[in-house]
Amino acid sequence: MVSEEIRMIAEQYDINLSKIKGSGVNGEVTLEDLEKYIREHFFPKVREERKVFGIRKVIADRLSKSYREAVHVTLNMETEIDNLIQMRKKLTEKLGEKPSYTVLMLKCIAKAIREFIEINATMEKEKIVIYDNVNINVAVDSPIGLITPVIRNVDKKNLKELLKDYADIVERAKKGSLKEKDFVGGTFTITNLGMFGVDSFTPIINPPQIAILGLNRITQKPVIKNGETKVASVMVLSLTFDHRAIDGAPAARFLERVKYYLEHPEKVFEVE
Repeated sequence: MVSEEIRMIAEQYDINLSKIKGSGVNGEVTLEDLEKYIREHFFPKVREERKVFGIRKVIADRLSKSYREAVHVTLNMETEIDNLIQMRKKLTEKLGEKPSYTVLMLKCIAKAIREFIEINATMEKEKIVIYDNVNINVAVDSPIGLITPVIRNVDKKNLKELLKDYADIVERAKKGSLKEKDFVGGTFTITNLGMFGVDSFTPIINPPQIAILGLNRITQKPVIKNGETKVASVMVLSLTFDHRAIDGAPAARFLERVKYYLEHPEKVFEVE
């Protein structure tokens, strides 16, 4: 007989217990069986673990002593998104629906994360854990406040799948029907305040992750290129990272790559 505790946990993860091979008496599913299944199916696969030692440990210890917790450093970088706006129009014709900018940017960010995988990590005590799975938490407004459900394997999903997943978590967030499974296993977080007219801000890291990217409002302004002035649609990216786990230069290079993909969306999306 399966215990009520096991049934309740399984319900939070939408798990059909009959699909789990039990190790208990008469093949009964035990709590250990269920926990193992959850780890295998809902948590990211560890790519690498790095012991913090030497100079990095000295830096981490000193910064921790000063701040007592994650050492937040924020970088702001402006990016032009005229090409992304045009890409959105092409994708709307292809899909028959207008994809949100958040989803399009989510896909660009995931591609940049894959290429700068050290940002896809958590830090707990003296260990930095870098993950293979790009599982991105997306800040969503809900009746109980701002929450951050996760979308898994963002870099591997096509745009239709991503649109479906995003619409699902937003709808369930508004209804208050998200479950525990929707909050575990995240490796990076994005938060979008553009719809509130925010130009730049300092996002707060979602612990134990080491970085969070803030998206701001899209506005038009004159820019100078090759000695010529033109009006462009621009947006500021606000990246906050934990300086104990990653230095400013690699964080800036990651942010530059996000900027590159937002300005060259043809490297991310196919419209043929």
